[in-house]
Amino acid sequence: MEEPLHPDDCRKETSTMRDSDHPEVDPPALNERQAQIVAQVERHGFVTIDQLAREFAVSAQTVRREIIRLDELGVLRRFHGGAGRTGSGLRLSYDAKQALDTDLKARIGTASAARIAEGQTIFLDVGTTAEAVARALVSHPALRVVTPSATIARILSANAAVEVILTGGRIMGPDLSMAGPIAVRTVASYRFDQALIACSGIGHDGVLLDFNVDKIALKQQAMQVASMKVLITDSGKLGRSALMAVAHIDEFDLVVTDAPSETLPLHPQSTVQVIAA
Repeated sequence: MEEPLHPDDCRKETSTMRDSDHPEVDPPALNERQAQIVAQVERHGFVTIDQLAREFAVSAQTVRREIIRLDELGVLRRFHGGAGRTGSGLRLSYDAKQALDTDLKARIGTASAARIAEGQTIFLDVGTTAEAVARALVSHPALRVVTPSATIARILSANAAVEVILTGGRIMGPDLSMAGPIAVRTVASYRFDQALIACSGIGHDGVLLDFNVDKIALKQQAMQVASMKVLITDSGKLGRSALMAVAHIDEFDLVVTDAPSETLPLHPQSTVQVIAA
């Protein structure tokens, strides 16, 4: 059994896993309005030019130019009268994700952190929503957090009352997430009070989806050893596609989201508790 790594022990290894079939899109220097347009499309699936023009108090022609540019970048698709998701499996880059729905993610983070008790041991997944949870935990009392994210470890290092343990493993990308056999073995050795899990999409059948097989294996292992399984997600993930299944939404005990509960693909007899963010 390899020793779990603390933040200062993190070493970067070259990943052999490539996601060439689902390239990340890194839009160059999105301005604030463009980022907000992308956020609206991610959240609602489709927005009209008239809606955006009213929201930004600009002309329809100005919005149309922005949509044309974003369509050229491949981060959304231009339709007659509006813009929608690409539906192509393209993935926004980590930097682009950080710029999207920051207020919404902060609400999800705050709502999630409020349900973590002092002294608990939790697994906190990777991603910008999980990072929002970490920021909400900076003022939290004593806690132990096991995470595959060096970024989350850095955020939580601001709170001396929080013990942070990195899973170790291969560094997988610009979000400084870790995965692989070492990470899985580390997670398997714990018994978590809560596992907070993120995903790239939720199918209409309720199946959570993600892109990287090693990251998926780590999520699944964390769920297996957790007393409570918590899904942290925003409404923009509903109906989005990705490469592989993680779990079914009904396998969770709690879902923290901005999505109305009636829009979630839960079984009619599901016992999942939905917390509005």
